[in-house]
Amino acid sequence: MQLAPMSFTQIDGTAVSVTVTSAQEAKAALKELRHKKRELKFLRGALAKQQRAMRPTRAKKGKPAPSGVATFLDDVRWGLSALVDQGTAAEAKARKPTAAEVAAELRRLDETLHNIEGCILQLQGKLLTRG
Repeated sequence: MQLAPMSFTQIDGTAVSVTVTSAQEAKAALKELRHKKRELKFLRGALAKQQRAMRPTRAKKGKPAPSGVATFLDDVRWGLSALVDQGTAAEAKARKPTAAEVAAELRRLDETLHNIEGCILQLQGKLLTRG
């Protein structure tokens, strides 16, 4: 996904800075920051969904899991698919991020969103004192 370019805002890691010289630029920077915040919240939602999918599911009460035959068939399927995929697009597939990497990215996004909200509050305060 391509994020929108920013003209008044710089984001370095999780640090957010805004450079404006007039009230007009401050208003444009506010719009820019709000848009960036929506973009990052969208990305955060996708990551949170991915993180929920990675969590192990609990075994349901009731029927015990069948053993023996199903496990053998699953192993055979895995072995056959590994043989078929050997030398094809298996190497071209991108690796999936680990749960720790997803959690770290979520923390980074949360910190960036927090810093964006701080910049929005500062700009709004400056606009209020000038107006």
